[in-house]
Amino acid sequence: MTDISRRLVDFIQDNLVQAGDDIKVDETTPLLVSGLLDSLRTARLLTFLRKDIGVPIPAAKLDPDNFKDVVTIVTMVGELRSV
Repeated sequence: MTDISRRLVDFIQDNLVQAGDDIKVDETTPLLVSGLLDSLRTARLLTFLRKDIGVPIPAAKLDPDNFKDVVTIVTMVGELRSV
């Protein structure tokens, strides 16, 4: 697991999983299907990516396919860093 993957998993587990939910987040946890990402949580995730990871996500990348799980988010971040 890369550093970004680990940081994302930790952020999602600590900040987006609601208290009482029995969800253990890993790189392949389906974030949309599981209900972990709604509009407010997505905004929090985007803020984390911009401030802590250092990669702002442009509006063109706000597609559900880019937020399926940590793996797809890390792939998107890698693509944006290489631009």
